[in-house]
Order: sequence, then C-alpha cells, then structure tokens
Amino acid sequence: PENRHGEGKALFRERREAEEAMRRQQQSSSNRGYSGGGNAGASAGPVSNSRQGLVDYACSFVGVLPYVYGGNSLVTGTDCSGFVSMIFAKVGISTGRTDVAIRSAGRHISASEMRPGDIVCYYGHVAIYIGNGQIVHASTSRTGIIVSNVNYRSPICVRRIF
Repeated sequence: PENRHGEGKALFRERREAEEAMRRQQQSSSNRGYSGGGNAGASAGPVSNSRQGLVDYACSFVGVLPYVYGGNSLVTGTDCSGFVSMIFAKVGISTGRTDVAIRSAGRHISASEMRPGDIVCYYGHVAIYIGNGQIVHASTSRTGIIVSNVNYRSPICVRRIF
C-alpha cells in the first residue's frame, strides 16, 4: 500500500526499473568478463535467497548502474555502501547503510575463508566478494559498478553476513 508521500508507488517503480536493467544486463552479460561462477542477471524475478543469487543480482548492475556519491537507488545510482546495503536488502538482510556500519555487521572471517556473498571492507569502501578473487562494487563516478580483483586495494576485514 502507498503512504501519503507516494513511497509505495516509488518503490514499485524502482523495483520495476531495476528488473528492466537486469533484463538489459542479461542480454549483454556475456561480453563483460564476469567469471563469478553464475550467469549475471539470469532471473528478472525475485532474487534467490542464496549466495549465488545475491552475487548474480549484484553483478547484473555491472556496467549498467552509475556511481553516485550518497546515492541510494538501484535505478539512478548509488555509492559503495548503498550498493552493498541494497543488494543485501533484496534478500532480506539488513547491513546498515554506511561503510562503518557494514564493517561491523555479521561476523569477522579470515580472507582465506571468503565465499561468494561475503563483504570485503577497505578503508572508506565496501564490496561484495563474487569468487575467483573478484569483487563487485560501486567504484567511482567514472566507472560505476564494476568487477575488480579483491586486492586492488588492501582489505582491512571480511564480514560474513549470509
């Protein structure tokens, strides 16, 4: 139901637009070099409540969603912590909104224990581990959502929330 500020309608529109972005991504995902072990954007429906479902959903925004500092939208753009928090929210997990909050969510694990769906934390930055030594993250306003090597910067911790 919609509240008096129209938030119900806005959330519905955002979800519909995100699903359309996922469909567009599915058509071009084979050209992006994603090698996280699944088919990015394979489902335009609800996000699977699994590690691979979360990773596939996050990777469906690679090359599609812009980086926007302070942004909190999977349609118009987001920053790193907004991206992580919204991806986890889609599978019903609350992480907090800031990189500091995310860095204390869940439990600490060693880098050698990392599995797809874990959160890699850097100073002032967070990302989702997708496997094979790679992360997906909202990087910069120039690059948007990208896949990078987990060691592109020095991680300070890894969090397991799933």
